[in-house]
Amino acid sequence: MIDLDVFVKKCKSAIANEDPTSKIKALIRDAIVDPKGLHAAFCSRITGKSLRDRIVYNDDELTVLQVATVPGLRSPVHNHNMWAVIGVYDGEEHNAFYEQTKDGLKQIGERHLKEGDIAVLKTDTIHAITNPSERKSNAIHVYGGNLITREGRSMWNPRSQKCEDYEIGQLSEYTKELSGIA
Repeated sequence: MIDLDVFVKKCKSAIANEDPTSKIKALIRDAIVDPKGLHAAFCSRITGKSLRDRIVYNDDELTVLQVATVPGLRSPVHNHNMWAVIGVYDGEEHNAFYEQTKDGLKQIGERHLKEGDIAVLKTDTIHAITNPSERKSNAIHVYGGNLITREGRSMWNPRSQKCEDYEIGQLSEYTKELSGIA
């Protein structure tokens, strides 16, 4: 089983490097080699179902968390305003990537992640995620900053497609709406 405290210390050390995402990607690759052990490590630390409850570490430079997505989950389009490295260790996650144009959002790509896949998102990435499978998906996410309090984050209203300031409660409501979760 992975020691999450040691993992966080290694991530903290990695963010001091010139190319932190490459170092973090290697750390995540090592962590997801043992999906059952990683899952057990997270289960020993997770206190609930909300995003905040799934955070293993969080400060202004780094956030490490476990993300579980139920079958059919769809997030609204959003950004992180910081780099992120995502490693799927169980299930699947589909990412659609966007750019903001003068005419609104335009999809510019997509990537389907399966167990063992890792994605590196740049600071300016705009994306939406879905779980297209019939079972829950689990991933480890590492962000180059404070995921909860980062200023300048945005999300797009799924009804109007208008850009709004990121607010975690509203993001959750949009996700429930898009996913058909009551």
